[in-house]
Amino acid sequence: MKSRRPLQPVAPCDMQLLFSYPCPHCGRKTTVLAPTQPAQVLCDACGQPFPLLPVDDHTVRFLKVLLSDGRAAVDPDFV
Repeated sequence: MKSRRPLQPVAPCDMQLLFSYPCPHCGRKTTVLAPTQPAQVLCDACGQPFPLLPVDDHTVRFLKVLLSDGRAAVDPDFV
């Protein structure tokens, strides 16, 4: 039988950065997980492919280190 006591909140253990790119065909934003290499994606609205400018891998890694993979981003009022 499971315990009925309330669960304690869980802290993040990892962090990912999402970037939004506007589709050049229809204008809808497409969200991509930190594309650090040149890539081509399909717009989820119109289905047309378009190339992406990559983001800087050093900047992504810096932000992850700065925020301790998300752990440092926790609201201190809830710790």
